[in-house]
Amino acid sequence: MTSTYLQTTINLVLGCAVVALAVQTQILQKDQISVRELNVERLNVMEPTGHPRLVLANTAHAPKAIKQGKVVFDPGQRPGMIFYNDEGTENGGLIFRGKKVGDKIEHGLHLSFDRYNQDQVVALQHIEQDGMLIAGLNIVDRPQLDFDVYMQLALAAEKGEKAAIAKLEALDVSKDGSVHGARRAFYGTLNNKAMLQLNDPSGKKRIEMAVNAKGEPQLVFYDAKGQEMLRLPEQKELKP
Repeated sequence: MTSTYLQTTINLVLGCAVVALAVQTQILQKDQISVRELNVERLNVMEPTGHPRLVLANTAHAPKAIKQGKVVFDPGQRPGMIFYNDEGTENGGLIFRGKKVGDKIEHGLHLSFDRYNQDQVVALQHIEQDGMLIAGLNIVDRPQLDFDVYMQLALAAEKGEKAAIAKLEALDVSKDGSVHGARRAFYGTLNNKAMLQLNDPSGKKRIEMAVNAKGEPQLVFYDAKGQEMLRLPEQKELKP
């Protein structure tokens, strides 16, 4: 009786194992799996080459900045969604955070797209922090110099290395704009002031068309030194 019971138990275990293996095989062979709800801390969408294409992550598991699959630096916690190009290099993303610390609001959402092997050139953002309220679209010039190369030079220059400083100064700013990046245009609102701001290649404001918090329109032109050249209308009060 004991021998029969033992054999029955063995057969049952083996049967369950075969069924489990069959179910697992069926799942793995399926191209699509449907679930009602999926809870994850990080989700990697990968190409067949092994390069990431899209990463969804919470704060603790946010990805580091990578170029062609290799880590360049750690930008810190950035919960959201990061995009990657065909070479496995980061080229944009959507990040978002928001909380209140005491009486202070720290809130921000940021959707950006990068230049090839560089930093963001288009950014749609909303920021509410330190009494500042911004909502708008930024257009930024970036140099042809790869971002990781720039980071190495910039860090070396900060340490006072003369060779790195010389390389940064030798870059053709007139061709590529500021080596550090320069905001060329902004369209949005800043503390209840709606505006369109256009800047020169070095990032200096040259034209600003705005409507202030009182509803008053203005158009202002600036010279290369940032000095006001012309303001329209010139009168302080609008004519009826």
